[in-house]
Amino acid sequence: MANRPGVQRPNGSTQGKICQFKLVLLGESAVGKSSLVLRFVKGQFHEYQESTIGAAFLTQTVCLDETTVKFEIWDTAGQERYHSLAPMYYRGAQAAIVVYDITNQDTFGRAKTWVKELQRQASPSIVIALAGNKADLGNKRVVEKEEAESYAEENALLFMETSAKTAVNVNDIFLAIAKKLPKSEQGVGGAGTSGQARRLVESEGGAQKAPGSTCCK
Repeated sequence: MANRPGVQRPNGSTQGKICQFKLVLLGESAVGKSSLVLRFVKGQFHEYQESTIGAAFLTQTVCLDETTVKFEIWDTAGQERYHSLAPMYYRGAQAAIVVYDITNQDTFGRAKTWVKELQRQASPSIVIALAGNKADLGNKRVVEKEEAESYAEENALLFMETSAKTAVNVNDIFLAIAKKLPKSEQGVGGAGTSGQARRLVESEGGAQKAPGSTCCK
C-alpha cells in the first residue's frame, strides 16, 4: 500500500519548507485553460466547459523532495474583451502557463503574443511554460510539435504537449514549473501566510498531492 503523504520525513525529521507561488494561465478562448486547471486540481474533465468570465482562482499543492509548493492559480478568460484585465493577474506572478490548441494555428500565434507580453511586462524572473493542449486530437494537428519545441527553446520556455481530457502531461507541466521556481527563504509561505499554510499542512496530515502524482511519499 502506498504511503500516505505526510509532514513526517522517512528519517523522522519534519517536511521541508513551504513555498507559495502565484501562477497565471493565459491563452486564447477555448484552448482548454480551465480544463487543464480542473484536471490538475480535482482530477476531473468536463467535455463541455463554460467560458471563464474575468478569471477563476484555485489552489493546489505539490511536493518536491525537500519543499512543499503551493500554487495560487489564476485561470484567466481568453476572450479579447478581457485582455485589458490580464496584467492584473500576471503582475507579481512567479509562473505562467501559456496555452494553445494544437489543432488551431491562430491560437499558437496568440500564445506567442502572450509570451512577448510576459517577457516585456511581467517579472523578469517569471517561469514561463508553453502548453500545446488537446494532444489527444493528434489526428487533427496543425501545429507541429517540432515547431513549438523550437520556439520554446529560442525563448527559454518550458514546453509540453498536454491533454486535459486524457491527463497526459498535465501534472508533469506543473511539477516541472515547481522544480524550476526558486525556493528562497523569502518565498516560504508567500506574503504573510506562512503560518496559515503550515497549519493547513499539519492539520491535514500533509500537503495534498496532485491527482496521479507520486510525490509526498
